[in-house]
Amino acid sequence: MPRPGRRAAVYIAVLAAVIVSGAAACGPGRLSAVEAAPPTAGEMSGVIRGRVIDRTSPAHPVAGQPVRLEIVERGSSSERQTRTDAGGAFAFSGLPVGGLRVFLLAADYQGATYEGAQRIVLTSETPVRDLSLIVYDAGGDRRALRGALLFGVVDIVPGALRVTTVEQLLNPTDRAVVTTSADPLAFPLPGGAVAVQPLDGWHDPHAEEGRITDARAITPGPVQVTYAYEERPPHGDAALAWMLPFGAARVEILVSDLDVRVATDGLRFGDPVTASGRRYRHWSGGSVSAGGVVSLRLEGLPAAGDRWPGAVAGALAAALAVGLFA
Repeated sequence: MPRPGRRAAVYIAVLAAVIVSGAAACGPGRLSAVEAAPPTAGEMSGVIRGRVIDRTSPAHPVAGQPVRLEIVERGSSSERQTRTDAGGAFAFSGLPVGGLRVFLLAADYQGATYEGAQRIVLTSETPVRDLSLIVYDAGGDRRALRGALLFGVVDIVPGALRVTTVEQLLNPTDRAVVTTSADPLAFPLPGGAVAVQPLDGWHDPHAEEGRITDARAITPGPVQVTYAYEERPPHGDAALAWMLPFGAARVEILVSDLDVRVATDGLRFGDPVTASGRRYRHWSGGSVSAGGVVSLRLEGLPAAGDRWPGAVAGALAAALAVGLFA
């Protein structure tokens, strides 16, 4: 069952789009998207269908696989279940169309949870959706994982640093690396980290004992996680460090305040970056071996004052990582 936080995030993400599409379709005397009721007899009903495909070579459909469909609405959710047929096909029919409603596909396969396409919405224009749910054989070797990208954004406000980090891992095999709560994936945090927030790309994260851990599957290809924390240096200087258990083929660091003195080890100073009206100095480098450290020293930090709003910093870092360094 998806976590409430995931349901809320997906629901909010599609809310505006549904309202806009619903308003465009409404004429005088018709229900708006917000007022739309579940379908009754004679009204249009929707279908979500597809196949479960195991992409581990040789790729093949998965027969008899349980598939879940969660229906998320305002303040509530419900779930339907089915199984794939001999050809790996599944179908959920009789679904409500329109309204503020999101559908989420998921399946548990060989010890890992796989989630289908996010933001599935059925409208009168598209009442039928065809989707594939991709899974992989378990048994991938964790030692094959390697770090592809470390992207860090350091936002400076009086008395505090807000550090938002995107770490991208690469699984070069065709099998999933499945971790457990007894032996989770772990991302170290510096000793001065407070107000730790796992932001995106996690399954069930826990921030404790100087690290973020997560029992999740690392599927073939790139997998990205985003997290943020604050550091509150007692004086005007600070030393930041990113400890990389899987290393990084590429490093990109942005620092917001142009008046603070910054020193780095082995990073090149690049062209400044402007995003969302904020200007950042930019350092890049790589590669970093597994277990290596990327460090940054800052001098002349402003004195204590208001804390940085973390949600804004996290969203900005995620947008920068995708838009500037994809």
